[in-house]
Amino acid sequence: MIALRLVLALAASLAIVAAPAEADHGGPLASAPMSPLATALIAGALAFVAVLLLAVIWRLFTGSRGDGE
Repeated sequence: MIALRLVLALAASLAIVAAPAEADHGGPLASAPMSPLATALIAGALAFVAVLLLAVIWRLFTGSRGDGE
């Protein structure tokens, strides 16, 4: 049973890999409008802001428990 699943998974993955990409139309959107460095810096800044927001939300939900501190 497991061997059959492995063979089916291998066949499906090979069929997906062999399929050509049909969505590449070229045109003005073929190249990115920004440099890769700018894209990476923006993505890093957004990830940092997301972590900060999660920390603030965590702090607000846990809050002070009044343990006498």
